[in-house]
Amino acid sequence: MNLPNLKHLRYLLALHQHQNFNRAAAACYVSQSTLSGAILKLEEQLNCQLIERDHKAFIFTVQGLAIVNMARALLVSANDLVTYAHQQGDPNGGAVRIGCIHTIAPYLLADFVHSCQQNIPELSLYLIENSTENLMLMLANGEIDLIVLALPLPLPLKTANHNFRSKIIGQDPFYLAGNKNLVDYYAQNKDYKGLPEQSVFLLSDEHCLTDHAVSACHFTDKSRINHFLASSISTLIQMTSYHKGITFLPSMAVKKGVGVSENLTITKLDNSMYRDIGIVWRETTVRQQLFLRLADLIANLL
Repeated sequence: MNLPNLKHLRYLLALHQHQNFNRAAAACYVSQSTLSGAILKLEEQLNCQLIERDHKAFIFTVQGLAIVNMARALLVSANDLVTYAHQQGDPNGGAVRIGCIHTIAPYLLADFVHSCQQNIPELSLYLIENSTENLMLMLANGEIDLIVLALPLPLPLKTANHNFRSKIIGQDPFYLAGNKNLVDYYAQNKDYKGLPEQSVFLLSDEHCLTDHAVSACHFTDKSRINHFLASSISTLIQMTSYHKGITFLPSMAVKKGVGVSENLTITKLDNSMYRDIGIVWRETTVRQQLFLRLADLIANLL
């Protein structure tokens, strides 16, 4: 049997992801003609039409979509095989690629790297920061091995996570930060309804911190939320300070001094108001033992 080239299967996945030959070729660092030729070779080897083409566009056939899913699983297994071989029997050896969301990475990764160097010096770490949605896609595609993020996952991802395992490793309490009068008002009254309209600043929708904070803090009055949505905690702090508003901050950011130089008043909310910090990995991995050890290191930092 003439088996397909794994590199060609990667080209197929890139084409499915980017839905454009030029972008897919660029992502694979090859020419468009090389990628096109590889797809044709795959169709010839598999005796199956993967895409329907015309002069300006293409679509994946039903068979092509099925083969994309099987190719993805095959490539993940191939990566796991190589990783296992490189470990040479040492579960802590080799490299591990870890993704982390934007609202955790700046406040955890430096300490995490130091802890790994002290406790698992033989391990080689590669770190990437991105959104939950993008990291989950990368994990499914075998591009990373482990994700550090806030749980629970957003609903669309949660309903599709049957190939993943997760573990809660700690809690990150929420703090209220902002104008002293507004913070003091809430501390005394425990009521958001008395806050001025548009006075609450939050992160944009791509950051799950907003959903977790709003849910944990039982904040439902959208008339109090400012229409401006920040793209990062740093920007969130600046806007909250400038407009004399109020916002929610995770404990790990507060511990790193976020908001202090802006003279924000910062107070801890009720103990029931927190987000869960956890890890997610593919259930087919051979490195679960290592991932659970890394989880323990993060738990100690939390």
